[in-house]
Amino acid sequence: MTDTLWELSVADLRARTASASPTPGGGSVAAVTAAFGCALVLMALEITARRDPSVGDAITAGKSLLDRLGPAADRDVELFEDYLRARRLPRSTDGERAAREAAVAAASAAATEGPLTAASDAVEALEWAHSVLPVVSGTVVSDVRAGADLLLGSVLATLRGAEANVAGLGADAAAFTARLDAVRRAAVAAHTRIESSTPEESR
Repeated sequence: MTDTLWELSVADLRARTASASPTPGGGSVAAVTAAFGCALVLMALEITARRDPSVGDAITAGKSLLDRLGPAADRDVELFEDYLRARRLPRSTDGERAAREAAVAAASAAATEGPLTAASDAVEALEWAHSVLPVVSGTVVSDVRAGADLLLGSVLATLRGAEANVAGLGADAAAFTARLDAVRRAAVAAHTRIESSTPEESR
């Protein structure tokens, strides 16, 4: 089996997602979605570059974002598998139970921190998408907006998975919840700015 989701065909990725396997799960699929959302915006810029080379810096920024968004899909699989391994640790003695509890807590924290990072990167991509709206060519504005829709959906889906892990964080749960809420609000605000941009502002 391949070590990365990105070497699967689209059909194989769809089949694995629809199978009884716990991975790829919501976080991985959300990360793939974010990458494709970013890619749509890049496509709009590449088309625009044919007549306006000045968008080169925006393309470079988008490619950098895409390089960050993509690996989150495989990272989510790794984090979930680490969590499952922690849950399977022995708990026959007090010492084993203490070690298992610590391992589960650490894995839960990592499985929350990872999605938070991925969602924050997607918010940054949303901000970038908003910044390029005024310079893209007319008809591909719809691709920028569609890419932004996918990025927002990715953030919301990613945070769903992170929320599922908060319960295992104990005293740190409230702080993580506050951070999740802040990222969610930032994503919605960025997407709202894109939605509220007028056609004139998008030319």
